[in-house]
Amino acid sequence: MNVYARQARYFREAYQRGEHGWPVEGPEPRIAAALRRLVPRLPGGRVLDLGCGEGRHTFDAAERGFRVIGVDAEPLAIRRARALAAKHPGAGDRAGFVVADLFALPFRPSTFDVLIDYGCFHHVTRADTRRYLDGVLPLLKPGGYFLLSCFSTRFKHHPGERRTRDWVVHRGHYDRFFRKRDFASMFGGWCDVLAIREERDGLSGFYHVTMRRKDAEHRGVERPVDAVVKSDGLRRGSGVHVR
Repeated sequence: MNVYARQARYFREAYQRGEHGWPVEGPEPRIAAALRRLVPRLPGGRVLDLGCGEGRHTFDAAERGFRVIGVDAEPLAIRRARALAAKHPGAGDRAGFVVADLFALPFRPSTFDVLIDYGCFHHVTRADTRRYLDGVLPLLKPGGYFLLSCFSTRFKHHPGERRTRDWVVHRGHYDRFFRKRDFASMFGGWCDVLAIREERDGLSGFYHVTMRRKDAEHRGVERPVDAVVKSDGLRRGSGVHVR
């Protein structure tokens, strides 16, 4: 079984148990703050929430006046998100949900003003970094904003955890860990990195990165991602679970 199939099973079982360990409602404060700052710049703009889970960031963005689509590969997550819509009347018809594979998103290029990826990219294997960039970033309009949150190298699954590489398969899911300098290396061909903030709380370590897509004429011809993408020795599958 390839790593993405194992990962999909992990998330499916987590949703079936109803004890998955990540928040169901209420946006992450840094994502909420970034969206608040973008409201006057992009009134009524279109937002794509990658790996939306139960929709906590989807609903927050919609309640701020954005038109939002939340996508997740797990149908049970989308079913729960739709059920929670009743608790968010302020979102109205501005929030919608779609079951979709991260590597086969059913949207046209330059559709969205904002992309949100909270906790999705760090489940993409190193070998598929380019595949992620080339599949996701074209959906963002030139000049649009990309809000990315992912594990830092300070993240630990348990006290005393030691790693000799920047990725691990943990309990059936793939986790990758990043350094501050990685974002310019990976995303610099597509985006300008505007801000990087590291969140540390106990064993948790996250980077919250705000980027802006470059105009097509200003995109570099080099592909900096090549410098940081190396094989992790895992079998590639047809897709990655998003939440």
